[in-house]
Amino acid sequence: MKTPLLLAAAVLGLAAATPASAQVVDFESSPSGTVADGLTLGGITFSTALGSGLEIGNYGAQGDGQSLLVRNDTNGNFLRGAVAGGSNYLSFDFGNDDPFFTTLTDLATLRVFSGATLLSTLTLALNRDDIMNQTMVYSGAAFDNFEFAYTDAVGNPFTGGGNANVGLIEVVDNFRLAPAGVPEPASWAMLLIGFGAIGFGMRNRKAQQNLAVSYA
Repeated sequence: MKTPLLLAAAVLGLAAATPASAQVVDFESSPSGTVADGLTLGGITFSTALGSGLEIGNYGAQGDGQSLLVRNDTNGNFLRGAVAGGSNYLSFDFGNDDPFFTTLTDLATLRVFSGATLLSTLTLALNRDDIMNQTMVYSGAAFDNFEFAYTDAVGNPFTGGGNANVGLIEVVDNFRLAPAGVPEPASWAMLLIGFGAIGFGMRNRKAQQNLAVSYA
């Protein structure tokens, strides 16, 4: 009995770690330089709150090779994305949380929408090491657009940085997206576990029946 349960737990943990049918947008094949709002890659159309400011380049440790940058937060600009066909899973990496331009209470804030309806607001405290080593993850109801910004503690996009200095901007990369309607990996795992449990129970019941017959 213990072995099937341990195997089921291992399957569940492995499946839940990676979304089914995920595709990745990493900007590696995109040319460097300023790009217009409406850039579409891997089913995501990228734009900005103010209509301009997108840029692709290699920003060293602040990114991961070629990355997408949003200029500039001195005027409250931030990233927007529209997802063709919708999705129920989104994750991406972010960096450029320079301690010179942030405070201890500043956040990375992701807002996920279905049309104009806000589904979820997710936040992560910036670790302020100026390195792309944090990841934002949403998994839940199907959505078709999102917003991502570096914000203050109550969710307001920066309009001058956290300190006297200005110019903090988002650098994002490695967008991972699962098409809407694809069951969550954990759901598949639970189904497999359920079928396995049924099969094990039937086998155990049959064995008990055979044992009862042998003693008749």
